[in-house]
Amino acid sequence: MRTGCSIRKRGRTITSDKAGGRGGARSLWRLIRERYLPHWKWFALGTACAAITSVAAASYGYLLKLVVEGLEDLAGPETTGVPAYLWWLVGIIGAAAAIRSLSLYGMTLANNTGVQRAIVDIQADQFDSLTDGDFARLSADRTGGFVSRFINDVNALREAGLRLANNLTKGVLTVIGVLITMLIMDWKLTLVLLVIYPIAFAPVIALGNSVRKRSKKAQNQIGEVTSLLSESFQSARVVKAYGLEDYQKARARKGFVERSRLFLKVLTDKAAVDPILEITGGLALVGILGLTAWRIAEGDTSLGNFVGVIGAVAVAAPELRALGTLNAVAQEGGAAADRVFEILDADPAIKDRDDAIALTAPKGGLEFRDVHFVYPDGSIALKGLNFSANPGETVALVGPSGSGKSTIFNLLLRLYDPLSGSVCVDGNDIRGFTGASLRRATALVAQEALLFDDTIAANIALGRMGASRDEIKQAAKAANAHDFILSLPGGYDAMAGEMGRNLSGGQRQRIALARAILRNAPILMLDEATSALDAESEAKVQAALNAFSKDRTTLVIAHRLSTVRSADRIVVIEDGKAVEEGTHLELMSAAGAYKRLVELQLS
Repeated sequence: MRTGCSIRKRGRTITSDKAGGRGGARSLWRLIRERYLPHWKWFALGTACAAITSVAAASYGYLLKLVVEGLEDLAGPETTGVPAYLWWLVGIIGAAAAIRSLSLYGMTLANNTGVQRAIVDIQADQFDSLTDGDFARLSADRTGGFVSRFINDVNALREAGLRLANNLTKGVLTVIGVLITMLIMDWKLTLVLLVIYPIAFAPVIALGNSVRKRSKKAQNQIGEVTSLLSESFQSARVVKAYGLEDYQKARARKGFVERSRLFLKVLTDKAAVDPILEITGGLALVGILGLTAWRIAEGDTSLGNFVGVIGAVAVAAPELRALGTLNAVAQEGGAAADRVFEILDADPAIKDRDDAIALTAPKGGLEFRDVHFVYPDGSIALKGLNFSANPGETVALVGPSGSGKSTIFNLLLRLYDPLSGSVCVDGNDIRGFTGASLRRATALVAQEALLFDDTIAANIALGRMGASRDEIKQAAKAANAHDFILSLPGGYDAMAGEMGRNLSGGQRQRIALARAILRNAPILMLDEATSALDAESEAKVQAALNAFSKDRTTLVIAHRLSTVRSADRIVVIEDGKAVEEGTHLELMSAAGAYKRLVELQLS
């Protein structure tokens, strides 16, 4: 008999600041404000060093003017020997070069440290957001797309951060310092530069905007290539078995070609910046040479002023070039920042309500009441599912593939919320409990027994962090895994390998069972948990599970008749609904859907 299922009062919805619709530049500046500024001490040190570098660089032009004027005096008939002040000027230029080199080193080291620490924060925040966020988001996108965000997007952000930190302050201060010294030396020549260089600003900015748009496409495409490569390497056995080498190579080449095409488009836009600045610099040089020749002829300026201005231009030109290309790099970083905030600003649909309480001392009573559910891709999974499991009862869920059995586990773990209806534990809607406390009350063994690249003992201990080695061994014995673990080189300290690749499918499944047993949760969910075991191992594990299942609620999804028939009750699910319910003998006597499934299996 089903019990009532109370639903706690729903709390207010929490919303977060969205970055949607913001341009790449706004996202980049927001990223700087929220992730880079917390490390402002490093950037302040870098800025101080940049200021020293800029002052030293800006002094070159004026010092060079004084040296040239001194050399002109040496050409006079009354001059004998090199004046002391010329030696001092030469020494000061050398000292300025030494100071500039040391401050440049300090600037680079300080800014790099600040940027790297910010990058760690960005990567950690992205990973936290994905890990804590909706399961639907992780399952809907390509794995390679997420990996790309942690590698390629972060590289773009690192490049933009370093260029902004190292070039922006130093470049702006150097150009300002150079302009001041040039104005002091010869304001008329300086005006020529101030008129010509701004001509390049408009095309450089337009190219930067184009880079941002193309970069976002390129970064998305990198995720597709990363997914393709990961898929290819993980499916190597199938590729070899079916002779799919040429098929996979063609897919990979297509991805590489598209990656190259998008990269070349970005590179083409970025490459156009330097020629624009080069032509601008050439025009400025022509203007300076022409004006200087005319003014020297008129007696309006000196050779010292001309050499000083040229020296100042030589110092400022690389900085102007760096500032010109900085916009394209910043736009590329802005495109990456857009993708970062797509993750960080995502508001999880599945989250604890304000009034959620911890699930304490659960008895394990379960109920699905008129549950309807549709996956985000539109596929309908449940159409008014009703069934219950009493505390300590073992209920087997059977039915054809696609009938909605695994969806039951997803909803019970609250990886999704039902479209309508309610999922209850001990008579209360699970949406009224905190997610962490709900999941502490459950243990899952899935058909795909996924292990982490860690030791066997560590993989079992994930069921209950902090478990002792003796507790881990007892759980392994209960899962019929102890003996094969001892046969491995290193025993419990042997590495499972990536996704458990060092173990067979049956061994991985027994490790996953041991992990669930160690968790000792009142609700146990077994999704084809013995499907990879041979008959002898299955019998041993099943005996252990029967003993372990006492006094705890167990839901079992299985196709094997041997696993199903020992259940206290069997629920037959077809087309998202429970169509039959009873013991094995009762359902066989009813000659309905369950009997058809049994006869198909036996046949």
